[in-house]
Amino acid sequence: MIRLTLIEDEELIRLGITTAINQQPDMEMVGVARTGIEGINLVKELNPDVILVDIGLPDISGLEVIKEVKLNSKTKIVVLSSHSSQGTVQSALNVGADSYILKKNNVPLILEAIKTTFYDSKSFFDPDISRRNFCYQQKIKGKTYQDNLTNTEIQIVSLMAAGFSNKLIAEQLFITESTVKGHINKIFAKLDVSDRVNALIEASKLGYIEQDYLQVG
Repeated sequence: MIRLTLIEDEELIRLGITTAINQQPDMEMVGVARTGIEGINLVKELNPDVILVDIGLPDISGLEVIKEVKLNSKTKIVVLSSHSSQGTVQSALNVGADSYILKKNNVPLILEAIKTTFYDSKSFFDPDISRRNFCYQQKIKGKTYQDNLTNTEIQIVSLMAAGFSNKLIAEQLFITESTVKGHINKIFAKLDVSDRVNALIEASKLGYIEQDYLQVG
């Protein structure tokens, strides 16, 4: 029996997923939380086998939830989110997520992700994300770049898109401001640009960040 906890702020999604899980002969929803803090406390109390967690929660980021859970348990983590940019997916994986599914997809796919993650101990990625990454690779091949962005550079680009200054990026990633500047210079070189605005535009075209979150004005 797979014991699950769901951390999701949208009521209809909570209800739909909980109902579907409890209809499975080998699954049980043992806890449901609306906020990140509530979810962390539930996981500590219930020690589920798998948690389903959204990235966009009303109090703290789902990324913070994942990081906290992984510090204290071996619980498998499946992200259930509407965010599908490469930067967001990579950030979730960097802090410990095992699998990543988009909310818009159907219940059978979510159940498959849970089973693959728990029974097979393998990562499961939403097919739409896989297709997007394939398109991203095709775009990379269509233009000459020195190299793909590293995980750290993707994180920095995502924070730049959110409007973070170099100082705030340094604080967020626990590195020095001069190190941030060095990474940004490498990002500019790889994307063949000379400023933040064009770096973010190019990064958005390539799928590193979601265009909806660009703050370049």
